[in-house]
Amino acid sequence: MTITPGRLVAFLTPVIFAPLAGSISVLAARYLPGVDIDQGSLQAIFIAGATIAFGKAALWLKGWQDWEKREADASGDIADLPLDHAEVHDDDGLDQESALADDPVAEEDPVADEDSVDGEELDFDDGDLEDLLAAPVAPGNEE
Repeated sequence: MTITPGRLVAFLTPVIFAPLAGSISVLAARYLPGVDIDQGSLQAIFIAGATIAFGKAALWLKGWQDWEKREADASGDIADLPLDHAEVHDDDGLDQESALADDPVAEEDPVADEDSVDGEELDFDDGDLEDLLAAPVAPGNEE
């Protein structure tokens, strides 16, 4: 197994980079001339510095993964996905539709055969919907 730069960054960020960024932030806050920060705020400054390091590492990893994806697509290393049920490859490697695609039963509307609710025909038109949406009911204003 080779260690790629992405794996290296993913491993080293919580172990080295984030604590180092937090420590540098605290040292800068403590010893920078003209900056007066109380000792209680140093922990918040450490957390902010470490958080910035995590954010930058995540951004770098996203860019690295996008680059790897573009490289894989360009070199033709695309994973073979399973064929759709309507596709069949012949001996020449060409796609041809299967006999299932010509099945007349598949063209029928499955909803047309459904029974109506409780044996009654549903009679609903756009006017009913407009009546329902015309006057919204506010709390305390019920009809």
